[in-house]
Amino acid sequence: MLEAKHWHTRDSKTSLVIRIIAGVIGFTIVTFNKGDTVLIAYKLHLYSNAEQRFAPTEKILTAVQMAVIKERPLAPGKRITVVTWVPALEAITKASVPNTKALHPCWIQWATSLAATDVDYIFDPKLQTQEFLHCEQEYPAPLDILPLDRYHTFIFTDGSAQPTKHQYSAACTAVSGVMKDGVFHPHNTYMQTLGDCTAQLAEAKALLLAHEQTEPGLLTLIVCDSYYCVQSYNDYLNHWKLNRFRDYKGNTIKHKSLWGRLADIKDKLLCVHVVHILGHRRVGVHVISNTLADDAAKSAVATASVAAVTRSQTRLDNEILTAVKA
Repeated sequence: MLEAKHWHTRDSKTSLVIRIIAGVIGFTIVTFNKGDTVLIAYKLHLYSNAEQRFAPTEKILTAVQMAVIKERPLAPGKRITVVTWVPALEAITKASVPNTKALHPCWIQWATSLAATDVDYIFDPKLQTQEFLHCEQEYPAPLDILPLDRYHTFIFTDGSAQPTKHQYSAACTAVSGVMKDGVFHPHNTYMQTLGDCTAQLAEAKALLLAHEQTEPGLLTLIVCDSYYCVQSYNDYLNHWKLNRFRDYKGNTIKHKSLWGRLADIKDKLLCVHVVHILGHRRVGVHVISNTLADDAAKSAVATASVAAVTRSQTRLDNEILTAVKA
């Protein structure tokens, strides 16, 4: 479990609010004082192998039980409000859930947890659309990640490289916009053709492109489907800069100038977070938003390839014309 704790922000005079964002492989517990948006605690928990086979509602019940147990010490004598994307959660029974996978003892524990008199349950459909940023990822979200409604701008990035014998075969894109009521509304699409380079470099170029379009001072969340890029940015970039972009063997890292540029921008943009999202998935809200960047990158590659063919044909025509004149 990954945790971020800010116990000093807890107001013992108010009730506690717990928001649960459950996904395919894990769930997030975000805790606040009632009527406030200041984060008290953030926990990211991965389901066990057995729990991953549960039905979606059973996964929510697993998350709720753990959340109440973990956070109850923060609210002695106060009410706790649990917010999930499941309506009428307290009324759920095993008979009401199709295709149940959990054993009977689990349902007994969940029923006991739901019967607690100091806990209220609230339905918020927007939480279902947020799971892609927290629970379907391979690379864990940074501990300082904020609730989605705190971010002013969202930028989805992607890079694409198509195998071709022509020179211009890669491109990168960044699609920026805002999130309203759990739906991404794109405002701008930025594209660059890159020439003959790998898909990995195209992804890194897309991340740089997103940073170059970020406005200083605005809370921005950049979403990238490249594990390599997100891990390098969050785990290694500061270390690389301190070591003049050399690895532990003293060798210069690949694409030094690109990562150096990213490091410089990162130092200036203190309110930017980068998270990982699994690419080319068939479920989740990211199908809409991440696909925008993916399609734009492929379109840019196709356009660049056509241009390369045209240039090659023009060059060949000129060579033939020169030979004829000779």
